[in-house]
Amino acid sequence: MRKFFVAVFTVFSLLFIGAIVVGFFLPKDFTVSRSIEVQATPEEVYALVGDLEQWPVWGPWKDADEALQVTLGERTKGVGASQSWVGTDGDGRLVFTKADPQSGIEFDLLFNEDAFANVSSITYEKRGDGLLVTWEMSGEVPAPVVGGYMAWMMPDMVSPMFDNGLAKLKAAAEN
Repeated sequence: MRKFFVAVFTVFSLLFIGAIVVGFFLPKDFTVSRSIEVQATPEEVYALVGDLEQWPVWGPWKDADEALQVTLGERTKGVGASQSWVGTDGDGRLVFTKADPQSGIEFDLLFNEDAFANVSSITYEKRGDGLLVTWEMSGEVPAPVVGGYMAWMMPDMVSPMFDNGLAKLKAAAEN
């Protein structure tokens, strides 16, 4: 019986050590990208994504965290527009770095007292009679060992929220 427990302990120890070693070599950067076709003009989509006051209309965040408290910055449109939030899962802020009515927005997205910085965008391009709207986020999870695992899981964690937001954006823009 003792040999069995030693063998089990050895196997679990090797698996644990292997997971740590693999974690050191996994890439810590990630990109999440989701798209949807929208039957609307660039101006109609920009009116929703280019003005932070309109984000509650289509944003998926309240669905994920009902306790979320959002504070708008002095500017809500154009480069420099900003907002911050506090919720059950932490805090964050974003600042528009690009705002083009014909192609979309880009923004810096910072979480947990700026510990995690990401670059995000909502862009659109002509596709037939409508637009292909793409929401993308890229960044790095700098934590040693677990950062690679978190970066690897990030698309699975974020994609459902992006899909929800894009579906709501489509509904709002097409009405």
